Order: sequence, then C-alpha cells, then structure tokens
Amino acid sequence: MTAKTIAQRLAHWVVGLRFEDLSSDALYHAKRCMLDTLGVQIRGATLPWVQPVYRYARTLGGNGNATITYHGDRLSAPYAAYANSAFAYSCELQHHGSFGSAHPGVIVIPTVQALGEQLGASGRDLITAIVAGYEVQGRLGETLFEPVFKRNFHPQGLLGVFSAAAAAGRLLGLDEQQQAHAFAIAGSHASSILEYDQAGGEVKRIHGAIALRNGIQSAYLAKEGLTGPLSVFEGRRGIFASFAGGEGDPEQVLSNLAQPYCITLSRYRIYPTVGSCHTVLDIVNDMLAKTPFDHRQVVSIETEMPEFSVHHVTTVTRPHDVISAQASLGYSLGVLLVKGDNDLERYIDSALWRNAEVLAITDKLAAHPLKVAGHPHRTRVAITLESGRVLTGEQDDVRGSETMPFSDAIMEEKFRRLAGDMLPAEQVESAIKLVAQLEQLESIEPLLPLLKKP
Repeated sequence: MTAKTIAQRLAHWVVGLRFEDLSSDALYHAKRCMLDTLGVQIRGATLPWVQPVYRYARTLGGNGNATITYHGDRLSAPYAAYANSAFAYSCELQHHGSFGSAHPGVIVIPTVQALGEQLGASGRDLITAIVAGYEVQGRLGETLFEPVFKRNFHPQGLLGVFSAAAAAGRLLGLDEQQQAHAFAIAGSHASSILEYDQAGGEVKRIHGAIALRNGIQSAYLAKEGLTGPLSVFEGRRGIFASFAGGEGDPEQVLSNLAQPYCITLSRYRIYPTVGSCHTVLDIVNDMLAKTPFDHRQVVSIETEMPEFSVHHVTTVTRPHDVISAQASLGYSLGVLLVKGDNDLERYIDSALWRNAEVLAITDKLAAHPLKVAGHPHRTRVAITLESGRVLTGEQDDVRGSETMPFSDAIMEEKFRRLAGDMLPAEQVESAIKLVAQLEQLESIEPLLPLLKKP
C-alpha cells in the first residue's frame, strides 16, 4: 500500500476535527481571535490606503450573500472575504499566529465570516473551522517560517492559502479526498514576497486577501472534482523544495497537531507596527516609566534582537507611506520619544514622516542580531544619554504573547478603541457580548448588523 502524503494525512485531521474535541483554551482563543480581528476590520474599513481594495471588491464581487464589515455591501463570499481581510490587515494591529505562522486571523476569520454567512453555519461550525485553519497555518509555519523568510518570501501568502483551504473545506463539508486535493490545488497559489519591508508599498495589506481568495477557490474546485498533486508539500517540486530549498522536515507538520492547539499560542498586539518592533517598544516604555528622559538627551540607541527582526524592521529610516513607517523601528522609537506614544495616528500623519526631531532619533538607532539558546525572542535595549548614563532593559518575549498574555479587559478595551469611533457604544458592547457567546449561536446572522455603520 502506498504511504499517504502529508496533504492526505493533514486532510484526515481537518475533516475529523469536531467541536467536542476542542480544549477550553482553543474555544477561548477562537472567540478572542474573532473579536480582535473584527475590531481591526471595523477601523480598517475607513482607512484611505485600503479603499482601492474595497472598490475593487465591489466592482468584481457581484451581488451575493456575504457582508462587508462596516459598509454593509453584500458580495459573493470570496470577494466579501477579500475586502474584510484587507481591512483586518490594514494597520498592523492584527494578532500574530504561533510558530512564525504570520497572521492567520486576517485569513481564517474573514473566510469563516463570509462562508459561514453564505452557508448558514452554526457558531460551533465557525469555531471548529477557525481552529482547523489556525492549526494548519501554525504547523506549517513551525517548520517553514525560517527557511522561507530568509529566501524573502512572506509566510503570510505562502502559508495562508492552506489555512483558508482548511477553514473553507470544513464549512463546505469536504471529505478527506476532496480536502487533500484542496491543499494540493492551493499549492499552485502559494507565494508572496517581503520587499514591502524594504521599499514600502501598501500591497502587504492584501497578502492575506490573496491567500484566502485562492484558498476558498481551491476548496470549491476540489469539491467540484478538480485534482492536484497530493505530494504538494514534500514532493520533488513541492512547497518544501520550492520555497524552503529543501530545508525542514515535512513530517514535522503532523508531529504535534493540537498539542497544544496552535490558536492557543496566538500573540496579540497593541502597537500598530510590524511585530518585530514590539518588544523594543515594550522595553523603552518601561524605561520611560521608571526613568523619564527627554528625547533631546539621547545620544544613541542600541538594540539586540532576533536576526530576522533586524532585517524586517531596520532597513527603512525615511518613511514615505504608512507601511514603511510601520516597518521602521527607528521611526517607531522616534514618535514614542518625541510624541509620547505609538498611536495609529502617528503612522498616518505624513508630516511626522519628515519631522526632524523624529528622524534624529531614527538616525541614532543601531540594531544587532541576538541569538540566545532557549530564548528565541530575547531582546535588549541600551539608551545612552548626554549625561553619560546608560539605560538598559531586556525582555524575553513581547507583551500579548502566550508567555506574557493580555487580560480580557485589555482585549475588550482594544475593541472598544478601534470600533468606538466608528459605531455607537451600545452596538460595540453588544458585539463584544455576542462574540463571547459564539458557540451558542445558530448562525452568524445576529452578529452581522452589529458590525455595520448605522
């Protein structure tokens, strides 16, 4: 008997997953991830740099039965999901997945929103599809993140087609053979590049949207009988060979499924910047709280951080658009020290991109790679002041991670802050309560009006 491929065995797990199998932590984080994603969608729906995506979706999405967050348009499910994904990925406040799996929330949540509405899926079905999608993207990321990142591929688009295919397959009721072929078809759509963190360009906002649209398409095509190469992951010309140079063990994808569920390792954000900036910002905020100082006193800022973070957020020193500002650690430190915070408006204000005091701080930053066995996220900061005093700080992980989790109060306040400027307060509070009861809902329908502008 021919041994089953990675795609076939992964499909077996996805199709076999049941709501009753889920741990209490998985259920908790599925609802937390949904609330987090919906909050960013609501705020993102109004941001100017993703309006081209909204207009595009409206042009091609036709008349459908899936709702675009905030605006309320009803389009075909793939295009409603496409727009909602771009909104969720609009301002770098989306949560991060486990094991370097990029941002499954901006892929999986819009997928289940749109297909769940179209298909009339129950809250339990939505949650199970969410957990399945996060697991697929997380386990692939655990093995592939480092080798694909160093080859300049963005894991978001590369891995996201598979998480979308898993979530969509669950809701469409694919059998094991169809789900395996959904993965096999999705492999032909897998890719995205990282040049945005070097030269800017708002195209990053649709890396998740491209992935989910292609993943949904793959699931539908598999249901209709289209086939793909079932050796899509481990084959001679499969994902591991093509994007990872043969590095990594494909079998590792299957070795720890649901131990624990990847969704329980999600890493949540409060800073609207590329995630590699966040631990440094945590440390510097702690410094300011303990020993306040004026930005004009700063002589130099030295950081030690994971090598991939150095490459990811220290190339840009002169932002020219929102994403280049968000991908610049120097700029983020500049606005923190000069303006006192890292609110989203600091990254939107184009005058600040050219502010002399902010850029002076940017130019004082030097970043160095740090690798400490057993501490993959350890980060250090040293700030030298004119007096000769050196302020130092060190942190093993970022706040909001599984090792330093945010409270429910922080997460709910984040939702209120993002949605509160867009929607009436009572609508915001009702949405929070309804997401908390998601597993009790017969469908997503009661939640949808709460996400729309009055």
